[in-house]
Amino acid sequence: MDLHSVRSREDLVALTRSGYAGIRLTGHFALQEMGDDELVFLIALLRDARGVGLRVSWSGDCGTLEVGGLRHLDPPRRPDGSFAWSAQQGGALVVRRGPTFLAVEDTRHGERRRIDVDRSEPAAAVLDESRWGRTLTPAEAASLESLELHDLVFRAGDHAVGIAVRQGVWCV
Repeated sequence: MDLHSVRSREDLVALTRSGYAGIRLTGHFALQEMGDDELVFLIALLRDARGVGLRVSWSGDCGTLEVGGLRHLDPPRRPDGSFAWSAQQGGALVVRRGPTFLAVEDTRHGERRRIDVDRSEPAAAVLDESRWGRTLTPAEAASLESLELHDLVFRAGDHAVGIAVRQGVWCV
């Protein structure tokens, strides 16, 4: 499947409802050579596929790109057949919506951590965003530092995506 043949979480939900258990992306992705918007698009696809229960099989190289915060997502297969990172058993990063906050549960590093983010903060819009390939507003860019400290967002240039998984097939 071509990367851009799936455009949104809704497309992934439709695949799940059609009986798909996973998708295979065609081509090889050199993450450091991708444009910022396309790289963020790919990470958003991996996040949302995990959230609706689809596995993603893909080929890629990370180079020196920092991918430690992505270990809860499906890793790319390198040309030598190995995986770029190993998914940690039981490691997860999940976000749930509250009335005035976003509750993030993080078990990627063993211990369970809960991080609450006030929904009125500009950074919460990035963490809660469902669109893929989103450009940051200046206010969002300035407020991302706390989310970046906890590895809750993936940022490339002036594009960013929350990497916490929204589990389940929600009405969107």
